[in-house]
Amino acid sequence: MEATRRPTFNHAIVANATASSRLVTVRPRLYPADRAVLLLGVAAHELAGRRATIDGRRVKAVRYGSLALVVAFVEQAGYDAAEIARKRVDPAWLGAEARALERAIDRLATGGEILPMKLLTAFPDAGALEAAAAEHHARWSRALARLGRKRECAVHVYGGPHVPPGGTAYVARVSDGASRTSGMPSFPGDPASIALLEALWRDLGGVAIAARRLIARPARGARFSLACLVGEPDAAAVVALVDRFNAAGAGAGLVAYVEGPRRPFSFVG
Repeated sequence: MEATRRPTFNHAIVANATASSRLVTVRPRLYPADRAVLLLGVAAHELAGRRATIDGRRVKAVRYGSLALVVAFVEQAGYDAAEIARKRVDPAWLGAEARALERAIDRLATGGEILPMKLLTAFPDAGALEAAAAEHHARWSRALARLGRKRECAVHVYGGPHVPPGGTAYVARVSDGASRTSGMPSFPGDPASIALLEALWRDLGGVAIAARRLIARPARGARFSLACLVGEPDAAAVVALVDRFNAAGAGAGLVAYVEGPRRPFSFVG
């Protein structure tokens, strides 16, 4: 019979939030022994204590200083760096992890804003998690204040025959392919089509607080994909721009799709 595991007690860590900043005082916490930790997101400390079960995995928000860390405890052997690198080329496994991340953030965020972490932000044990939390507490706090109430809308534009976006979890599709925009790209097509594409790109830039170009596998007919960071009320403006583009571009075989709004997965890390 397998021996019952007892939780490991980790003493409170009192550490500098940054090299020259004030100390962050934390309270003692109980963590399960011999488990790796997935950091799913950070939130204001008021969310500490919230729990959920997502696809059989227990998720909880643990207080650390002025933050709540949204975590899941997983098998160490399955989530070390080498094993994650080996598994993430499996679309089914990566999609399941991405869906679990999205669902956990959505479920626990009913009580307040949560800033998601990058997909598969993993630590070998609770000590490593707390060391990272001590080091990055100030940065995570600033990011939560800056991005917590913002939303992400992804716009995908195609010309001619194509397969619409989707089919796999959103975060799995954007986790490795979001990059800062370095100006308007060169678009293929006739002058009229190019003018429409350039106008949409500029219009989205006018609405978005920030943008990330989503670079995925080559897809038939793809012209561009752009993740737009907007205030919650401005998500409707993105939809309106896409509707206007679709009306103007129908004759040229151009069509755009909007995914979202969702939390700013492409703008963290």
